[in-house]
Amino acid sequence: MKKAFYSKVAGSLLLSAGLLASGVAAADETITLNAGGVGFFGITHDAGEEFTDTFLFSLTPDWAGWAAGSAAVGITNMSGTLMPNVDITNIVFFSEVAGERTELETTFNDGAITFYPTAALEAGNYGFTVTGMVASNVQAGSYAGNLSVTPVPEPATYAMLGVGIGLLAFTARRKTNNKLG
Repeated sequence: MKKAFYSKVAGSLLLSAGLLASGVAAADETITLNAGGVGFFGITHDAGEEFTDTFLFSLTPDWAGWAAGSAAVGITNMSGTLMPNVDITNIVFFSEVAGERTELETTFNDGAITFYPTAALEAGNYGFTVTGMVASNVQAGSYAGNLSVTPVPEPATYAMLGVGIGLLAFTARRKTNNKLG
């Protein structure tokens, strides 16, 4: 009986270790946006590892709007040449409602590593996945970046802007000197 118990425990431990080593058991990371609407993310991976990392964030009604992000990869000295140690192949935004994730149309520029959804985001839960591979089979690789959200002004804001411009135009018109022509 003890032998069967120990073999099951050993098998469970080996399976768990294998999942962790393969990166399958990676947890989602949560990004907290600061008062200016900016959040930071980053992660380090083992040598030669392929990865898919998920970062989550939430938007309140005050912060619903346009989101954009950028990332930078680490640099490693490989045989006397400085090279990026991570190759990010894609970044895709998604929305999450009741645990269901739906991909959003995303623009990804792999040269500058910038990314953004093509439409404004409403209040709710969102995230993005970063996929890629560590460039070296002997050294770890890392990347870091930021996500910024710019709220979309409400119609009342545009109305106040219009009234302000109208008042400036009215004031400027009143101050013209008719004697000068």
